Amino acid sequence: MAVSSFNDTTLAAGFGSVNPATSRVPAQVREGQNVALTALFLGSPSVAPAAVVARWLAGGNRIAAFWTADGHDNLWGYDRRLARVAPQWSIGRQLEAAEVPVVRVPRLAGWSDGPRFAREMGADVLISAYFHHVIPSAILDIFPGRAFNIHPSLLPRYRGPTPLQGMILDRATDAAGATLHLLDATLDTGAIVAQTPVAFPVKPPATGYAIALAHAAAGLVDHIPAFLQGRIEARTQDEAAASYVKVVPAKAFVVSSDLSADEVAWRCGMMPYFRPPAIRELPGRDAIGFDRVLGPRTGAAPRARWFSGDFDAADQRVRVRLRWNGWRRMDRWRFFWLLRQSPVVLKAPEVTARAP
Repeated sequence: MAVSSFNDTTLAAGFGSVNPATSRVPAQVREGQNVALTALFLGSPSVAPAAVVARWLAGGNRIAAFWTADGHDNLWGYDRRLARVAPQWSIGRQLEAAEVPVVRVPRLAGWSDGPRFAREMGADVLISAYFHHVIPSAILDIFPGRAFNIHPSLLPRYRGPTPLQGMILDRATDAAGATLHLLDATLDTGAIVAQTPVAFPVKPPATGYAIALAHAAAGLVDHIPAFLQGRIEARTQDEAAASYVKVVPAKAFVVSSDLSADEVAWRCGMMPYFRPPAIRELPGRDAIGFDRVLGPRTGAAPRARWFSGDFDAADQRVRVRLRWNGWRRMDRWRFFWLLRQSPVVLKAPEVTARAP
């Protein structure tokens, strides 16, 4: 799948047939009819956006273009590898099959031509899913009340770019889920249209949660037509309950002797999905799982074997499984195989009629 950079040539070649005059909600939708909508999608190649795109298209809707942040070739490489094992979860495969242009865009805040290009897409709505840039007001103003974001937490808790990592650090399983909200000038503060809680796993691994979260996020787009028809009213976020988090896993994801054995077990089980936690007592070694509690603290020095390491936690001596060469590749293919066995669209949405 070709991914092009955005410029005037791309615009003319890829979107010349789109009528900018349709950049509004069709009258049939305002009148309560189920009519296909056209979206400008902003997102990244990962499983949740793939599920969102699949469900949007399965409902008979269109995508004018898929904008993705420039400089993330590694994510598209991951998507190409995923396509070989679980093609239904490859966002690149989906967009290619639907003949949707995929376009790398520069940072939107500094892109003076961004609003013009967004307007010329002729889209009815803007949908953001795991996009890497803050969307400026100049673009949001093109879609008044029609710009949506899907956020992987139950807002207003865990706003910001790393909600899942923050929830893992805080063990805040009651904030787990997905939120569809209106976009506004500040990050993750727009009125909430719909939310779906997702049960966070009490035991590792966290890969199953990633799939459940993707399905929950996908189901939220079904609420967009109802909102545009006035059948759903967005509610203002409760600022008293709001929190913001920006976690840097390379610094925050650690296990050490000042943590309880229970906390060590939790972190070793949940963090490797993003990044295996570093073991402070065993410099240069990372944990990919928790083995068992060995007994009371012994005061003995930490000890590393080929595949496991022992150290005193705050209350007990523990054994963790150590990262080894090739682990990440094996873990990735194991996740791919899990995706291969999972449908990307759980239940086909009602197919909407095409607007004349």
